[in-house]
This record gives sequence, structure tokens and C-alpha cells, in this order.
Amino acid sequence: MHANSRTIAVAREWVIKAENDLKNAAHTLKLAKARPTDTVGFHAQQCVQNYLKVLLVCKGGALQRPRK
Repeated sequence: MHANSRTIAVAREWVIKAENDLKNAAHTLKLAKARPTDTVGFHAQQCVQNYLKVLLVCKGGALQRPRK
């Protein structure tokens, strides 16, 4: 399957969202005892969800661009 430029652009936007969630989770983990573990879990889950969206887009699924 050959991805078109729109598919690649949408996938890249989802990757950026996923990476930002991963950065937030990693940063929050560095707060030691004061870290809100629910926030770490939320951003980790969002990261995985966004990477799954990348997979769906690359496999031909019709997903919208992420909200800005």
C-alpha cells in the first residue's frame, strides 16, 4: 500500500500528539512524591491511543486530523 501525502500528514500530526503526551507523562513522573499518578496514567493512555490512530490511518482508516 502506498500512502498519499494527506495520509502521511494526518499520521504525522497524530505522532506529534502521541509524543507530546509521552513527554508530559515522563515529565510528571520526575516530580517524585508530589507526582499526580492519575495524570501520568492519563497521558500514557493518550499516547497509546494516539499511536493506535496512526496505525489506523496508515492502514487506510478514515480519521480526522487531531484537534489543535
